[in-house]
Amino acid sequence: MIKTKDRAMPDLIQRSLSAKRESKYIEFKQGFDPNSPGEWCELIKDIVAIANSGGGIIIFGLDNTGIPTGNPVDSIAGIDPADITNKISKYTGPVDLEFGIRLLEKDGHSLVAIVLPPVSIPLVFQKPGTYNIGSGKQKTAFSRGTVYFRHGAKSEPGTSGDIRNVIERQLEYVRKSWLKGVRKVVKAPPGSQFVTVAPVGGNKEAASIIATTVRAVNDPSATPVRLTRDPTKSSGSFVHEEVSDGIFDEINNVIDANRVLAKGQPHFFLGQPIYYRIYAERHHVVQSEETVSVLLSCAIMNYYAPFAFWTLLLPDKLVAQTLATLYLNPKNPNIHILMRMAILLGTDFTSWLYEKWHSKWNRYSQPPSFYWTFKQMMSKAEDYDPRAVAARTSITGQISVAGDAPVSVKKLLDQPELSASLLSKACIRVFEGDNASKTAARNLDYFAYGVEIQRRASKIAKAIVEAIGDQYAGDLIEGTESDLKNTKMF
Repeated sequence: MIKTKDRAMPDLIQRSLSAKRESKYIEFKQGFDPNSPGEWCELIKDIVAIANSGGGIIIFGLDNTGIPTGNPVDSIAGIDPADITNKISKYTGPVDLEFGIRLLEKDGHSLVAIVLPPVSIPLVFQKPGTYNIGSGKQKTAFSRGTVYFRHGAKSEPGTSGDIRNVIERQLEYVRKSWLKGVRKVVKAPPGSQFVTVAPVGGNKEAASIIATTVRAVNDPSATPVRLTRDPTKSSGSFVHEEVSDGIFDEINNVIDANRVLAKGQPHFFLGQPIYYRIYAERHHVVQSEETVSVLLSCAIMNYYAPFAFWTLLLPDKLVAQTLATLYLNPKNPNIHILMRMAILLGTDFTSWLYEKWHSKWNRYSQPPSFYWTFKQMMSKAEDYDPRAVAARTSITGQISVAGDAPVSVKKLLDQPELSASLLSKACIRVFEGDNASKTAARNLDYFAYGVEIQRRASKIAKAIVEAIGDQYAGDLIEGTESDLKNTKMF
């Protein structure tokens, strides 16, 4: 953080000096009193909001139309940048914000600017910014647990849309880094070496990967290696350490931000669209069992969303606990997840579950509709692929995602890697606002990971039975999900 007389000003500073109003990235302040707690709170709020929104600039010595006020700026120019960082940390916790302080000039008047970079993880206020405004009254600039962003020229509490923008901004950075790395390989001289690996499924515990070292050559008859993210078209997949690390960092930064917002609670606070965005990049999630368990519980108990990949990362006991909770506290449509999983877990478990539900509902003149649906699914499982029954689709049917050509269910069952690829596309579509893609995402989830779940079926089923024991199923609670209607069973 260096104070400089900037002669070759970057574009941001040039734009801010010529701007006639404040904006998302530009904040003007007429002056600053370092002895005023209130002015410090308001400044910290603006610094945090601008950094969370992608970076920007705060200029001291201008009114809200960009005209110099003539007020002295020596007070802010003389502040040690470390003191500003300490002030921010007092309210947000430890922060690594590499901002710069610059001495500027406009129309003969001296100005001071704080140039702020973006942050990858949104800064969250952990203490309230409250100060005295006289007459025994207090004003709160920001509250504990709030995340501030810029909305136009104002610094305001964030929305799920703001969090979405943070994710997209960081992913775009990773994409650009990836493309930069690819260009380096494409331009590599003959004799250069890099590594390809055969495409594999998403299972963390997959068998050994066969890797091949190849060279860039001028021989037109050499076997080509196609670099693509589509496993159905690739002859190999490009492995680049910086790319992988970057993706890991950004996806996991989002999950870490949720942990900060949750304040130790086992909940997912970022909303359903963000959950789908994370699931689209699920292979890059590197988190503790506790955090993955939160994602699993969120998908099953809250969103009726794809979840199967998380079950492959967790021990049987943690998977069983979540499914047992759904049995004891059933709600519609989420209870259908337990029914679908039961089909994958085999006939012994479906029979046990049916008997438990039968003992609960046979006393009622009108059992809930899922009870009859489950009976029908059990019957179908005797003659059809359990994954198709779990997805409640016909093996002769088709699934289309994101405007692509329809793919037959049979092909998807035969190629779990293709199902996983289409699942990611469907999740992106949901993230972008296409709720109709939720059904495709749920079904593809069973096609992509059903076989691997079946391999663990006996252990998961045993763990669920032990977790439930002699407890009776709870009464059904109606949820709000509407996309179960018109579901067609074969």
